[in-house]
Amino acid sequence: MRLTIYISAIFLSALLLGFRLSINPVHIKGHVKKNPKNSFAYLDGVDVIIKGDNKVLAHTFTDNKGNFEIRFTPGKERSFDFFVFAPGIDTMLISSLKTFDSDTPEMSFYIPALKKRDFLGQILCLKCNKSDKVYKIRYGDGLTLTKRHIAKSGDTTYSPIVNGYYNAGTCIAGLATYYCDRDKMIF
Repeated sequence: MRLTIYISAIFLSALLLGFRLSINPVHIKGHVKKNPKNSFAYLDGVDVIIKGDNKVLAHTFTDNKGNFEIRFTPGKERSFDFFVFAPGIDTMLISSLKTFDSDTPEMSFYIPALKKRDFLGQILCLKCNKSDKVYKIRYGDGLTLTKRHIAKSGDTTYSPIVNGYYNAGTCIAGLATYYCDRDKMIF
C-alpha cells in the first residue's frame, strides 16, 4: 500500500510540476550553394543564422566552399528559420522548417533561396507558404517610393508596397527577389 502511495505521489508531482523530456541537440552539417538562376552570391564567410520564434538560436560562418556546421538545442519553437547575411547580401530568409528529420541532418541551402510556386504560378513565401502577400522586390536609385495610408483616426502610415512591388531603396541590385508582407521577410 505504501509503495502505491509513493509511486502515485511521484507521478502526481511530475504531472503537476511538469517535466521536460530530455531534448537532444541538433547538429547540422550544412552547405550553402549559389542559386543556378542567380549566381552573383559569394560563399566565403557568409553568416548563417537560425532563429526560432524570432529568437536567435545559433549562428556560424561558412568556409570558402560554403560549408558550415552548427549546433543548438531546440526548445518549444514552432518553426526554425534559416537566414544568411554577409557584406553585399541583405539578411534574407533561405529556408523555414517545422521539424528536423534527425538529430544530425545534412542540409543544402541556396542563395537566394529556390522559389516554390502555387497552382496558379504565384511565388509562395518560404515561411508561411502563402502567396497573397508576397511582392516582387524592386531596387531603386535612392528614391524609395512609398504609399501613404491615412486611417479614420488620423494616423498616417507609409508602406514601401506600391503598384504590386516592394520598393527596397538604394541598393542597385540585391540578391533577394521577393518580400512577404505577412512575415516581414525578404527571400
